[in-house]
Amino acid sequence: MRWTISKITQTFAFSVFVVVLSLGFTNTSAANPADVRVLVDVSGSMKKADPKAVRGPATALLAALLPDQSQGGIWLFGSDVRELVPYGPVDARWDALGQPIEASIGSTDRFTHMESALRTGITAGGQSPAGACHVILITDGIVDVQGGQDASSASRDRILKTVLPDAVDKACRIHTIALSDKADLPLLRQMAIQTNGLFTLLKQPGDLIPVMLDALELALRSQQLPISEQQINIDSDIRQVRLIRLDSGSVIELRSDSTVVNADSQLPGITYYSGTGYQTLIWSNPIAGRYSLSPEFGASDRVLIDSHVRLELAELPPTISADQTLGLSASLQNSDGVLSAPSREYRVAFGERIDPIRSVADQLSLQIDSPPMGRSILTIQSFDQRYERQVQRAFEVLVAQPALEIATNTAQGVGQVSSTIQGESSTPSAPKDSTAKTGRLLPESITKLLPESIQNLLPEPVTNQRPEDTPNWPLWQLIVSALGAIAVVALVIGLVLRPKHRLPE
Repeated sequence: MRWTISKITQTFAFSVFVVVLSLGFTNTSAANPADVRVLVDVSGSMKKADPKAVRGPATALLAALLPDQSQGGIWLFGSDVRELVPYGPVDARWDALGQPIEASIGSTDRFTHMESALRTGITAGGQSPAGACHVILITDGIVDVQGGQDASSASRDRILKTVLPDAVDKACRIHTIALSDKADLPLLRQMAIQTNGLFTLLKQPGDLIPVMLDALELALRSQQLPISEQQINIDSDIRQVRLIRLDSGSVIELRSDSTVVNADSQLPGITYYSGTGYQTLIWSNPIAGRYSLSPEFGASDRVLIDSHVRLELAELPPTISADQTLGLSASLQNSDGVLSAPSREYRVAFGERIDPIRSVADQLSLQIDSPPMGRSILTIQSFDQRYERQVQRAFEVLVAQPALEIATNTAQGVGQVSSTIQGESSTPSAPKDSTAKTGRLLPESITKLLPESIQNLLPEPVTNQRPEDTPNWPLWQLIVSALGAIAVVALVIGLVLRPKHRLPE
């Protein structure tokens, strides 16, 4: 079954979605600490996809940037799944993990057991996680498990049939990063779309660090400071500043009229990390003031902050279509609610737009067209007399008017959206026009489309007579429909058989 969604319908639905979110959203990031689970492929094919082993420093940087009291864990997967950093609260033990993480990520395993890795990441928080979790999956391959093609196809089907629905039930968003166009791009893209995550195909391995930062910013709902004329303004409500430079050759430095902040500073609260291709300077309890950045920051560099005064943006799906209009809703908030400032100026840029859209108001509310297809960054800045804030969110923009198709080879219908990424499509595990190699007849494969609860109730003869185009209704819908039909029949019978009363003459 196929259908297309018009731009008007998309715009209206998205506007309603944003309004509902903005009504119920009040500093949720403070109530629920970040929960980030990283799954890193260490199969042998990674030697070609990641020859400089960028996965090591990228994962180490992510570990260094997770805020205290958030939840986190890192696993390596290939032939099996191995715990690199145990899942739990992020604390002082994470500070010394940079070099061990870099040294531990190799390319040695024979297989790529993606299913086991996903199950491990999704279930790490238990049955009742406190809030949304974010699983970052880094791979260059396809599902490849011991037992050959049949076992691998069955494992892939289980990902679609049980793993992804389980992720949705547990509010786990899966952000997939493909290091090669030889990867199972349809599967990785579908993981992200179905769980409201971000899908990315890297053009080169060196892009991994900024892409992982984009995924981390989605997980942390991180706040930034806007850079204006190579200066930033640190206000008294900022608890921590984290400067990230994706270049290990030049030193990070902040300079004001009275203070110089760099890796050699003796000021309290300064921590400095460096690795292959990155460096970061973390300043806790910074001194308020306006600082100049030296040397100049590049487009991929960032100034992240921790503060109870936040520029809150109503959540948007990171995978959209190029013909879609987005409804943006943002406001500056603290723990008490929206901060009022009628002269506050918002600046919005999306994609390659040079001149930002400007709006002066307490709160931002506008419609904006998505940029051309490809990867784009949405930047929203807020300026008033006291506070300056910025948020950036990454988007994968797909081809215009994507067609959504309900999959027919899994127990749950899954929308597949066309994308700019061209890759080999996966082969269905049970073709419609022939019997499978195992000798099973077509009606049995159709029966597998039903939930297990219904399969157990159906005898074999009924299974073989089930038409192919019969709707795949869950059991509760069948019961409700039956009860409704009984109620209608009872009502009709009651009306027909009711006693007839005659008026007295």
